[in-house]
Amino acid sequence: MAEFDKTLRDLIQNIPQKFVSILTGKKGIKILDNTFPSTKERVADLVLELEDGSIFHLELQTQNDKNMPFRMLEYYLLLKQRYPNKPIKQMVLYVGDGKPNMKDTLEIDNLKFTYQLKDIKKIECKELLESSSLEDKILAVLCKVDDFERYIYLLSEELAKLPEKRRNDYIAKLLITLNYRHKLKEKLILIMEEKGMPLTITEEMIRNDPFFKKAKKEDILNLYKELNLEPEKIAKILKVPVDFVEKVIREKEKT
Repeated sequence: MAEFDKTLRDLIQNIPQKFVSILTGKKGIKILDNTFPSTKERVADLVLELEDGSIFHLELQTQNDKNMPFRMLEYYLLLKQRYPNKPIKQMVLYVGDGKPNMKDTLEIDNLKFTYQLKDIKKIECKELLESSSLEDKILAVLCKVDDFERYIYLLSEELAKLPEKRRNDYIAKLLITLNYRHKLKEKLILIMEEKGMPLTITEEMIRNDPFFKKAKKEDILNLYKELNLEPEKIAKILKVPVDFVEKVIREKEKT
């Protein structure tokens, strides 16, 4: 989950304009400092200034958190101290599976505090797909995608234009973004291979993503057991590191 959170934060730090516009109705003009030093440091997912001069604070949530109102209130007070003369707009964007069931209001004693709570799966992806920003296009996969195959087709056209290193970086981010959409991830891999853009699975991806670890182990053992292939040949077929293949075979032979 840490890799998923980090990837989403990386994507939104480049101000994907369509994404920000859909959430706020405004254009983001400047990323602001998102760290709040204190006895317990706080780091917000995204803080930026909008074109109307207001401050927009966004938190991404993969799971429901009953303490979310308290967390958002804490951020609100820190932001208001830093920007006392600017309106503060806050939103929690739920990007996990299922439905968000967190409260968006806190009423205690003489205090009433509210913020916006949105489910990314309710957002239409059309505007994001039409954006010129690859960050917008990748974030679209978490929204409401009616025609996933067309989405991947359009995205693969954009990715094909990039230098190999940059393309691989975006593909890795896309795969991590799909950590909470396993069926879509399987479909993505099939479509990319059909379009002549097979994924090269790195050791880091296998290490950090249980999806690839499980799938590739099964493929390795099948090729080794059924066809009696050498580790180098298996690695070449599956596009995985030879060291990983040898490790899987060694572990199997011990059992």
